[in-house]
Amino acid sequence: KSPLTLGIKEANSGGPAAQILDRLGLRAVIVQGAPRNRRLYCLFISNDKTTLIPANEYRGMKNYELVGKLRKQYGEKVAVICTGIAGERKYKGASVSLTDIFGDPSRNAARGGLGAVMGSKGLKAIIIDPSQAGQVDLADPEEFRKIVKSWVDTLKHDISCSLYSRFGTPFAISNSASQGTLPSNNYRSGRPANFIAVSGNSIQKILFERGGKMHRCMPGCVVQCSIIYPDKDGKRLCSAYEYETIAMLGTNLGITDNDAIARLKLICDDLGVDAIETGSSLGLAADAGKMSFGDWESAARLLGEIEKETPLGLALGNGVVATARYLNVSRIPAYKGQAIPAHDPRSVKGTGVTYFTSPMGADHTAGLTYRNPRNRDKQAENSLRSQIQAATCDAFGYCLNSVPGGRASIYPFFADLINARYGLQLTPKDIMEIGKQTLRDQLDFNEKAEFSKTDSKGAAFVREETIAPSGQVFDVDEAEIKKVWKGLDSFQEKEKVWEIRIPPLPDMMFGAGVVTSMGERIRPLKIKKVLLTTDPVMFSMGRADEVRKILELSGIATVIFSDVEPDPPIELIERAGKIYTDNDCDGIVGLGGGSSMDTAKAVGLRVTHVGEMREYESIVGGTAKIKPLLPPIICIPTTSGTGSEVNPYAVITDKERDLKFMLMSNHLIPRLAVIDPVYCKTMPPGLTVESGIDAMAHCIEGYVSLAIPYHPYFEAMAVYGVKLTGRSLIRAYKNGNDISARTDMCMAALCGGIAFLKGLGIGHAITHVLGAHYHMPHGRAAIYGLLCFVKANKETCKEQFVDMAQLLNRSNDLEEGLLEFYRRLDIPISLKALGIPKEDLKKIAFYASRDAVNMATDPTSVSEKRILELLQEIYE
Repeated sequence: KSPLTLGIKEANSGGPAAQILDRLGLRAVIVQGAPRNRRLYCLFISNDKTTLIPANEYRGMKNYELVGKLRKQYGEKVAVICTGIAGERKYKGASVSLTDIFGDPSRNAARGGLGAVMGSKGLKAIIIDPSQAGQVDLADPEEFRKIVKSWVDTLKHDISCSLYSRFGTPFAISNSASQGTLPSNNYRSGRPANFIAVSGNSIQKILFERGGKMHRCMPGCVVQCSIIYPDKDGKRLCSAYEYETIAMLGTNLGITDNDAIARLKLICDDLGVDAIETGSSLGLAADAGKMSFGDWESAARLLGEIEKETPLGLALGNGVVATARYLNVSRIPAYKGQAIPAHDPRSVKGTGVTYFTSPMGADHTAGLTYRNPRNRDKQAENSLRSQIQAATCDAFGYCLNSVPGGRASIYPFFADLINARYGLQLTPKDIMEIGKQTLRDQLDFNEKAEFSKTDSKGAAFVREETIAPSGQVFDVDEAEIKKVWKGLDSFQEKEKVWEIRIPPLPDMMFGAGVVTSMGERIRPLKIKKVLLTTDPVMFSMGRADEVRKILELSGIATVIFSDVEPDPPIELIERAGKIYTDNDCDGIVGLGGGSSMDTAKAVGLRVTHVGEMREYESIVGGTAKIKPLLPPIICIPTTSGTGSEVNPYAVITDKERDLKFMLMSNHLIPRLAVIDPVYCKTMPPGLTVESGIDAMAHCIEGYVSLAIPYHPYFEAMAVYGVKLTGRSLIRAYKNGNDISARTDMCMAALCGGIAFLKGLGIGHAITHVLGAHYHMPHGRAAIYGLLCFVKANKETCKEQFVDMAQLLNRSNDLEEGLLEFYRRLDIPISLKALGIPKEDLKKIAFYASRDAVNMATDPTSVSEKRILELLQEIYE
């Protein structure tokens, strides 16, 4: 029973303690009664005894000192569950701290004041000895291992789990900021000004530079989303550096210095207080003038007040409602006595419904959902779905961070796993029913407790105040909220139907000389003035002026923007967008290679959509925000590589984060693609090769990518694209005026631009890093990325690669065939020849392994170590 909500409470942690208990044959530890005379005890559990040990000597001891002494006495392998001084003093904001696999008491079952409950029993720590723990009995060991192996494969190729594996929970920082749900300055804004500094990408950069690492918090976990955050000397500053920590001890307090946030997290871990509850309390203290937003040292001083037991410290230690009462603050980010946790309900309304209906009170782990976040309708169903799934995971002790975001469902997996473990005959429906019954039991408990009497008006401001920058309030109808539990009994998971989608294609003109007549096809679009985006080379060659004259013959005025650079940065898009707006343009023409066409698409988005370009990044949910508002876009490729003229993508560079990101939406597909091989004749031999290899990389990677495991339409495009490349790239390289070869390569680029809608892999992960860190043209980087892709997937894709090798040059081995193809194109296979220092290979491998999407959809689960080996193979 939570001392904050006065209702039932569970909290998630991590760490090996639960596994050891299971191996000791224990399902639960139940502690009844309480010691007389305020005595403290430790509970020691081993294979042959359970003993209460007097522990008054540990009174007033913080977690790190306590755990250090216990491990010294009982051995380095014990798991410890402890309360710190906060739980010992029964502070309502106290957490239960658990050690991770390194013995660090950083895994906190923090929400709801559970540390106070443990402290009320006089328990300073529970010590679990694994030395004689056995292995669990399996009813069907072979079937059990088979199920686990299959599920591990699912998790490794799931994009959501891939994000957790590569960035930890901080990957969600950018997503939340994009949605406007990341708290800033005590929930005054949902997008902190400098949120990029604490984003997953920024933290990974720090880890690489200082030697920090990702790790599993318990043995056997394949997701490994826990972060050991290092100080500037590479020493561990804190462990379990997570989204909620960053949000509540960081941005909510106006702090975006990772070192500072990590230090505050370490203090909270040591005291044994919930970082969410405490961070929210500190936000109120800042509002009341007790500290300054953005000043981590003043926040640290206030945490010191908790240890000193000053009146303010007692208020902070007892949570946000107690702090508000002490400071006489009426704007309280809490519901049912518990702080709102790091996802503002005004911009993510389904999660808001969870806060206001869950038996757990305001707790994101009870049912976090970002489905249609700003839509006020049908959020009761979204919340219920998430709450049932969360309750099911909690009932079986399964980590929420290991729930795949794709088509795979936990219910059949749990049924198969439990059946193999115990010899049962459970169905997926039975598993869901266990989750439902868990919720019924929780609701019933709360009816008998004081939960329904707890003040529920604390978070009233979320219905009244709009949050910047979304301008949203929490406006889900009370009637919608009240019907959540009415649907519990009848709720069933909708079957996820496998659907092959064929995306729309632009209207196309294809053939030598078609540019001259394009005005006739553009005229029906009713464009009066276009912005023509192109690069300095096309401008100096006169191609831009040539297109301008053709358009003017059709009555279309042209404003030329000729500053496009490779991998166009956000700043360039903003500048071009201003020129478009200042000149009252109503259409865009992209003339050039992929960068010019991607610029055209991005400018179309910029001039019709509000907010920052980063908000529309596909990996943070930006696709759903792109509406059918873009002006007509016409693309005229002058290279044969990217396929941007026919696909829904645009790649933009974010200099601040030192990475490329993707915009993706069918609304970005050009209205007209004018593909004229004559315009590709001016490509020099080197560019001809680089763009051609890029087109082929799209085909080969797309052919076997697991993003969409089965899609004959995309696969057919990939097959034909490789065939055309094998037939004509060498010819086009040796004779740029061979119009037949140029035509084939234009079509190969078109095929590749469609084929890679099926997905890509490690090749493009490496390609993107080479481009972003060494300003290498994308096609040139693709030469090396493709070779690494083929090497990495040689065994996994043996049959498919034979098909590709035969199409390329009638070889039976794709790696050998590709190397021969490169030789005939005079390509030097040497990263050293590109001027890349050998010591940089580790950096390339590190950042390539952080490409969550392409690494997840690669057919082989390639490790960072294996990427480094591949790079070393092609270095000299």
